[in-house]
Amino acid sequence: MRLLSLTVRNYRVHRDLTVNFDASRTLIGGANESGKSTLVEAAHRALFLRAKTGGSIRSQMVSTLHSGDPEVILSFEAGGMRWELEKHFAGAKGSTRLTAQAGVVLKDEEAESKVAELLKAETIGGRSAASQLPTLWSHLWVWQGQSNDDPATYTASHKERLSKHLQQHSATAVLQSANDQRVAGHIADLYQQFFTNTGRIRSNTSLDVARAQLEQAEASLAKAREVASRLNQAITDHDQASRDIAEIKLQLPTLVEHRKHAETKLREVEVLRRDENIRVEALRNAKSRREALEANDQTIRDLQKKLDTAKAALQPADVQLAALTTAEQQARNGVTAADQLLKEAIASLRCIRIQHDIEQAAVIALEKAEIHQAISTRHAEAAQLDQELQNVRSKLDKLPTLDAQGLSRLRKLDAASSQAKAALEAMATSIELITADTSVILDGTSLAAGEARILTDSGDLVIGNGTRLRVQPGGGNSLTEARQRVDQCNDALSAELQILALRDLDHAASILEQRQTLEPQLMGIQTRWEALGGTSLAQQISRATSELESAREELRRRMDLASSSSETPSQPADLSSAKERVSKTSHELTSAEAAEISARMRVEQAREKLDHCSAEVARYRDLTATTRQSVRDLETAIHTREEAHGDSRSREQALTNLREAEALANDQLTTMRATLADLKPELLTADCDRFSRAISAQENRLRDAENTCLLARDRLTLDGSTDPEAELRFAEARQLLALDQFQAEQRRAKAIETLHQLFTTSREVIDRALVQPLADRISGYLQCIFGNGTEARVQLSEAGVEQLELIRNGDPSFSFESLSGGAKEQVAAAVRLALAEILAADFEGCLPILFDDAFAYSDPLRIQSLQRMLDLAATRGLQVIIFTCTPADYLGFGAKEIRLINRSSSSQQIQP
Repeated sequence: MRLLSLTVRNYRVHRDLTVNFDASRTLIGGANESGKSTLVEAAHRALFLRAKTGGSIRSQMVSTLHSGDPEVILSFEAGGMRWELEKHFAGAKGSTRLTAQAGVVLKDEEAESKVAELLKAETIGGRSAASQLPTLWSHLWVWQGQSNDDPATYTASHKERLSKHLQQHSATAVLQSANDQRVAGHIADLYQQFFTNTGRIRSNTSLDVARAQLEQAEASLAKAREVASRLNQAITDHDQASRDIAEIKLQLPTLVEHRKHAETKLREVEVLRRDENIRVEALRNAKSRREALEANDQTIRDLQKKLDTAKAALQPADVQLAALTTAEQQARNGVTAADQLLKEAIASLRCIRIQHDIEQAAVIALEKAEIHQAISTRHAEAAQLDQELQNVRSKLDKLPTLDAQGLSRLRKLDAASSQAKAALEAMATSIELITADTSVILDGTSLAAGEARILTDSGDLVIGNGTRLRVQPGGGNSLTEARQRVDQCNDALSAELQILALRDLDHAASILEQRQTLEPQLMGIQTRWEALGGTSLAQQISRATSELESAREELRRRMDLASSSSETPSQPADLSSAKERVSKTSHELTSAEAAEISARMRVEQAREKLDHCSAEVARYRDLTATTRQSVRDLETAIHTREEAHGDSRSREQALTNLREAEALANDQLTTMRATLADLKPELLTADCDRFSRAISAQENRLRDAENTCLLARDRLTLDGSTDPEAELRFAEARQLLALDQFQAEQRRAKAIETLHQLFTTSREVIDRALVQPLADRISGYLQCIFGNGTEARVQLSEAGVEQLELIRNGDPSFSFESLSGGAKEQVAAAVRLALAEILAADFEGCLPILFDDAFAYSDPLRIQSLQRMLDLAATRGLQVIIFTCTPADYLGFGAKEIRLINRSSSSQQIQP
């Protein structure tokens, strides 16, 4: 199954768009909202959605930009033939048309049935279509946002076909005899009788009844023990509670007195702290006024210093500005002279570079021609070996499939037949009457003289009137059973020979000898063919031809470019002369480039000098202007501040007064804090809390002790009417009897459970051997991303591929659920590729797999490794189609690239 092309009309954003797919690798790129996911959906619905489907699912397909019903035309290969499927989605008026390569046309229901036959999956429609569509071929259509789903969600529906192919690929066959299966079934039935699917004991079984009886006996025993213990405990509790009550009533008044003393001291601390806050605020105000006046005084002094400095710097700056203006004009003249030299060097370099490029292109073209000739020679030799391979394979195909084990099995069947015949001959008994003077009767029939009979079972021989003999052939065994054994052995041998299309053992030995001669010969030719390149030779010769044409075209373009100049260079005659000319022009080009660089450096130096001079002139002009403006600004600022804060003498007097007020406030605050520290307020608070906790604890303890006395007195009144010890001994006897019965039933259930686990473990070993080919393929893909040594482990159940684990060298295993979003995308993609590779056997060895922006969580570095995995899948026969909004990330994939660049009218595409 391979997709060839897709055409969509009036489908959402697309009016009329056609996409042609590559046979193995296609990359479709475009920005968001360009319609990539629409193409993925259109191809899927063309294959699986009936054209007459209406309702909301069709409404989602209808375009809001273009008029007309949605149409999809899909060309594909399937069943060894090319098909074109055309669907017109118009509700009840919808139509389906399927055209075969031979020209046969099927319509509507007949076409839908044929598509379902080719896809081995039903097409759907109606109300349930919306929920069923995403599940159809979900292992091949990787929908956007679902790339990191658990593999079980898209493998369950293919479990039966997958198991069939895995059995064919498995290297070993693990079988169970019929007797094993019957025993396993019987054990499973017994297990189901005793246990549920979760391993719990079923209700109403003998084990459950015994357990219930044991639990009842244990409950009765526990109750009896509790009554006895409760009675003893009540006596103890009453005595202890009485002692506690007396002790608490003695200590509680002392604790209350200590707490009152601490609370009185705390009230004194609160008064002192309010006075402290007042003193702190007074000190803060005095300090703030002093700091503000000091800051203003310092600002006025700093402004005066800046004014004096600015006035002194004005005169030297004017002298320097005149000198810099003269230097600027000299630098401008130097730039003009350097520019002229640079133009001459560039013209010379261009002529030499054109000649050098032509000669390099000639060398490449001649080298590509030699490579093309060498590959063509290898291709012819490989074609001859391929013909020899076909001849040997044809001879092998004509021979029956027989190996050494098959011949050994035939010889065992022949030996068994010979042994059965010998046993038959040994068991038969012959009786012949020679002469007799009286009557002889064998099993009620007279035996005449000279007559012989063969006995196959026991018989009575009567001689005369008084003699009776019992004859038993073969020591009493039945001759009929021996004859049946001979027939069975002969039938088994004949059936095996018939299956292998063999006449006899000699014919089988001859066939095996021929196969053992041809198979090494086939392997030898195959090895030589692969050493020459095998299947890649066709790609190599195609690539070499393409590269040769490209090199020749490049040389022609260089020659055409050179022909437009004043001199037309000649083309080298051979590779040797071309390389000599390249070497010569390389030296000339190096010299010309050095001259051009030197001229360019002189221009740059001259321009740098000019820029420096111009910058200095501008800087000194700005500096003098700035300095004059600064002088005016400083004079204004000083005058404004002196008006607000006074002259130097008045500011000094005000500062002296503020410093004295600040020192007085600080002394008063220090005295207040010393008084407060002597009272230790932090310890007083802790003392109050401590005494309060102690009082509360003692009061709670008193209430608890009083309650305990009351409860103990009630318990003694209620439980003292019976004999708890006698009831306890009776309950212990009943518990021991129930325990013995439960342990017996438990041993029987444990034996059944152990046998069930053994058979289940054996079944798991068989399942692991069955699923190993799938795990090997997944591991091969994952090694492209995570490196050698990476291994995947899976299990195959009714729900599909489950318990997927990723193992790397030196690391513990990681379950699929524990992986990051990007790693889930990559591992899930490996599972899809391995699954598609195995199931492709039902579709001529190829299936398409579409990724719709499937690696959103993968970083750019990991995307490069992903391309190696996708390329391996394409090499193994799958058709890989990638839809992405970042096609630049997949340039190393080597795929046919299609760019969607417009979502209005008819969407255009770029196909490099």
